[in-house]
This record gives sequence, structure tokens and C-alpha cells, in this order.
Amino acid sequence: MDQIIVLRREGKKIHDEAEWLDVDEVNFCTRERIGREYKVVIHTDKGEYIYSNSNDAFFALMGQRNGMIMTDKGMLGNIYKMESVDYEDGKVYFNEEENEYITISTPKKNIVKEYIAKLLKK
Repeated sequence: MDQIIVLRREGKKIHDEAEWLDVDEVNFCTRERIGREYKVVIHTDKGEYIYSNSNDAFFALMGQRNGMIMTDKGMLGNIYKMESVDYEDGKVYFNEEENEYITISTPKKNIVKEYIAKLLKK
């Protein structure tokens, strides 16, 4: 089932916390000026949603999924897809051959170590 990231709208209030919406629940969409820009308003039987293109909302929502962890500002990785971790250089490699990695900030090193250890024990 296809899903999109949305923000719930209640009247004029738009919530900050993103959520998944099944595309099959969409009745229709409109374009509406909200603040200074136009947004897509998604109408469903459960209420109205605003299509979310907020980076912060995206990272917060994805960070709730099992295996996903914020390793640095603007860096989110799926630990189940990693090839290796270099804690000294602060990198999580997803393809060592192609040098594809995300960085681990110094304050997050212990959190990342604990999270990876916990996932690998399962």
C-alpha cells in the first residue's frame, strides 16, 4: 500500500508531527494558500491533511521506524542496510566500495553504538 507523509490539520491549526497516510484514503486534493505559500490539502473521511515537505517532520517520522537512527544533524541511516561502522572516523558505511557513508557526530557515537548493539542482538 502506498503512503505519503502528511501533517494533520484541524481548522486553521496544522500539527508539527508528521504521520503516514495511506493513499487509498484520499478522497480529493486541493491547493490552498497557507501563510506565504501554496500547500496541497488532502481531504479524507478522517479529516484534512497537509502534504508535508518539511525536513524536520520527515526525519522525526522516519526516525520512529525500527532500524532508523539519526547519526548526525541531517543524517539518518537504516542500520539494517549498513555494511560497517568506523567509530574512530565517525562513519556508517552503506557501500564501502563506493565510499557511501553517513557521518556520526561525536555526541551521538555512544547512542549509535548502543542502538547497533541492541539491533544486532535480536
